[in-house]
Amino acid sequence: MRFLDTTRWSALLLTVVALNACHHDAPFATQITSMEYPRLAALAQISGTVVLRVRIDSAGEVLSATGRSGHPILIKAAEANIKLWRFSAGRSSGQKAESEIDFTYVFELKGVSDAPRPCSGLTYEYPNRVTITSEAPLVMP
Repeated sequence: MRFLDTTRWSALLLTVVALNACHHDAPFATQITSMEYPRLAALAQISGTVVLRVRIDSAGEVLSATGRSGHPILIKAAEANIKLWRFSAGRSSGQKAESEIDFTYVFELKGVSDAPRPCSGLTYEYPNRVTITSEAPLVMP
């Protein structure tokens, strides 16, 4: 049992060291704003992945977000959402600096709901990925 605990702690320590080495100067989210699955996309049963190029100023505010790939409806929703977030400041030579990161939004529809507005869930996956899940609304012919 002791070996298993030691192995877990060693793995955790290596993960923390690797994250610190890889992302030391990269900004990360400090304030996250949730969002609803885009209504039109849910009605049309549109899901998929959006990649944004996000520019962050030295104070951690989003200066711009530009969709690089994905469905236009999902891109518009992701761009609007990420502009509400705040980030740690990026660093260059130890000083706070403007930075750019690619950020991925994954939109997933799971099942169908007869609720007029199915609930959405947002999961932030450090350092630059978000998953938005919802049920598709039931559409009666």
